Amino acid sequence: MILAISNPVIPTLSDLRPFAAEAWIIVSIVAVLLTPFFVKRSNFACCAVAFIGLAVALISILVIGASPQIIGQRFDGMILADRFSLAWKAMLILFVMGILIMWMTTTASSMHQGDGPEFFTLLLGATLGMCLMSGTSNLLMIVMAVEMASLPSYVLAGFRKTHRVGAEASLKYVLFGAATSSIMVYGLSLLYGLYGTLQLAGPEGLAARMIATPGSSALLAVAVFGIIVGIGFKISAVPFHFWCPDVFEGASIDVSAFLSVASKGAALTLLLRILLIIADACHYHSTAGISLAGIAVVVGIIGAVTATVGNTAAFVQTNIKRLLAYSSIAHAGYMLCALSLLINGASVQTTAGGYNAAAQALLLYLSVYLFMNLGAFTAAGLVWRETRSENLTAFAGLGRRSPALALFMTCCLFSLVGLPPFAGFVAKLNVMFVLAVNSGWWWALVAVIGVNTILSLFYYARVVKVMYLSDSESPAFVPNPAGLLLTGLCATMLLAMLLGFSPLTHMTKNCGRLDGINGPSAPPVTAVVPSPAHHPS
Repeated sequence: MILAISNPVIPTLSDLRPFAAEAWIIVSIVAVLLTPFFVKRSNFACCAVAFIGLAVALISILVIGASPQIIGQRFDGMILADRFSLAWKAMLILFVMGILIMWMTTTASSMHQGDGPEFFTLLLGATLGMCLMSGTSNLLMIVMAVEMASLPSYVLAGFRKTHRVGAEASLKYVLFGAATSSIMVYGLSLLYGLYGTLQLAGPEGLAARMIATPGSSALLAVAVFGIIVGIGFKISAVPFHFWCPDVFEGASIDVSAFLSVASKGAALTLLLRILLIIADACHYHSTAGISLAGIAVVVGIIGAVTATVGNTAAFVQTNIKRLLAYSSIAHAGYMLCALSLLINGASVQTTAGGYNAAAQALLLYLSVYLFMNLGAFTAAGLVWRETRSENLTAFAGLGRRSPALALFMTCCLFSLVGLPPFAGFVAKLNVMFVLAVNSGWWWALVAVIGVNTILSLFYYARVVKVMYLSDSESPAFVPNPAGLLLTGLCATMLLAMLLGFSPLTHMTKNCGRLDGINGPSAPPVTAVVPSPAHHPS
């Protein structure tokens, strides 16, 4: 102990370089807290400071991403740095920058002056935790990252302090979150007690020990269940989804949009990291003490049920935020279906490009999904700003009252369905393709996604029907120009990403290499790559 105190571990610049984005977010939090001391009307000033900080963080990722020296473990394996985590951080930061613009154009006028520093500090703090979730394989760091993302989210959900529904939603979010977090921590503590290490990856890590010496099967099952409960809550996977519609309805629309993509995306990237480490460890042992096929079936079934429940529950919704909440649950189910591929040896590492099929499918889907949801929620926020209503009747006659806004909303909704000529079509088609290529029981998941796509067309088309075919005596209005521009930019990106599908696929394949998965001391990944003869290019 005395030696550790007298010789503290001081990280070098090379250790900190892969986490420049997180460092800039921390700097932004400090700057936001100091802004009220220099500016009287601090809400918009804090938003501007947060936006600039996120822009610098995004630039740092783009600069660092070109350097191959960042790959590997840092801080004794507590945090991993690879292309996959950098890609998720870039998408998350870009999305949060869009949320800031959305706030300025929709709910800024309803926020009490002086609440901005608290709001943006919480938003940036949650973003910081979600950045860390994608790049850790240490049990302690998993808990810290999840809680760092969750605790600010609880407060954000009830930030409208005089709004009774918001306070109720926040309380429900806290209670569900506390229960699931305690179950997850209990499961992780069981894993540590069984195998004596906090490190999940590596040749001497928890995953390798779990595969080689499974220990008590009952305790292991309880531990895995705890992890599924904790991460499933963040994903809103069935049956841990009950909080999602109520929280989305009670929270302000910008917070609902933030949670719909950021929370689910961070949890999915964390789950992918954990499952891939377990699958990777299994390929180094001739006798595995855990059933990969069982894990695949569980993840696939949860994904299929989540997509089905999300789509069917959306049929009866008349509140646009509740409708989009169930929509986000359904899309989380689609992405969970792709994660079931992690148990297939051929998809862990492909011979042609060395990328992970599930990671590539998840990144591509998230890159499209963020624009779909950001555009749809921003359009809904602009309608709420004009009508102060979140009911579908507020959209009646929108095609006449604000033609451009109705057109952009329609583009985002059709992309959420998965219809051409929008990028939602290729994102969903890519998930179905990687499932179909692996044949076997994955064809059942392809069928589930196809049927659910048809089901989802009903409630998305119902919103379009209300906008263009329902009569309304409400007068025409001109939306906030910046908000309309943001919605139009999202719709344009959805068209452009379909036209540029090949570059998008190449980028996500390149970022789908989880190079730092087992650290520098692990056996080389090429040792488990099947020979080219078995996988024609």
